[in-house]
Amino acid sequence: MAMAGGAEAQKSKYKKYTKQSLSNLLLLCVEGDETGCYFYGGMQAKRGNFKEAHDAYLIGAQNAKSRAGFVSMFKLAGLYYKGKGVKKDLVQAYRWFDVVKSRQKSKDLRGAASGKLTEIEDQMTAKQISLARALAKTWAHDGGKETKKK
Repeated sequence: MAMAGGAEAQKSKYKKYTKQSLSNLLLLCVEGDETGCYFYGGMQAKRGNFKEAHDAYLIGAQNAKSRAGFVSMFKLAGLYYKGKGVKKDLVQAYRWFDVVKSRQKSKDLRGAASGKLTEIEDQMTAKQISLARALAKTWAHDGGKETKKK
């Protein structure tokens, strides 16, 4: 019974986003709503508009405070890994998967990111991995801006 109530709560939590038009989701996203970015990016990816999905996921990743932002980050890393909407970039893919692994509280998302990191490492040089890890350390949530840690 508690599970059903939890599922219903989740449904109502996201109802605001599932009923929005693409243009309204985009507006929410550019205003810094990480969940809006996740939904907009997902809708664009389903339509094959990977460049638009990339841009939305990037905004969501930069504003990540909740699971939706970190899922956007995971999706962004996947686009870099596959070269969809952007040039294939293993350093950027590794970077974003590494941030998810080290900063996300959700065990399932951390585990998925960890698996992707292992998969990507086999295709990278030690120098590329070092660069990607250094870039991952520069991500720190600071009011929605990507900043270097001091």
